[in-house]
Amino acid sequence: MITLTLPWPVSTNNLFMNAGKRRVITKAYAAWRTLAGKALDDQKPTPLTGPFSMALTLFRPDRIRRDCTNFIKAPEDLLVAHGVVTDDSLAQRVTVEWSDLPPAKPGRVCITLEAA
Repeated sequence: MITLTLPWPVSTNNLFMNAGKRRVITKAYAAWRTLAGKALDDQKPTPLTGPFSMALTLFRPDRIRRDCTNFIKAPEDLLVAHGVVTDDSLAQRVTVEWSDLPPAKPGRVCITLEAA
């Protein structure tokens, strides 16, 4: 089992924007990928090479209402980009939940990975 803590992720709604006929990453997503990538690398997780399950616990940065399922894609793609998991298509089960703790800036996401 691997447990990781990353900065508050960018919502799926804000990962990409239209630029003419192309889709490009937003500045916010690019900045998060850099910050979260460093946090991930600092934790030195052991890579998983096969099917896995992933559980995300979101620690709110504030009291704004949000859809928790919009915060899966950015961390999932980061794990692939950094070789922690081989491919997100190998996820056999993904769960996401809000922490019961009161909101506190800057917010964060805790991820637990387990080989399936």
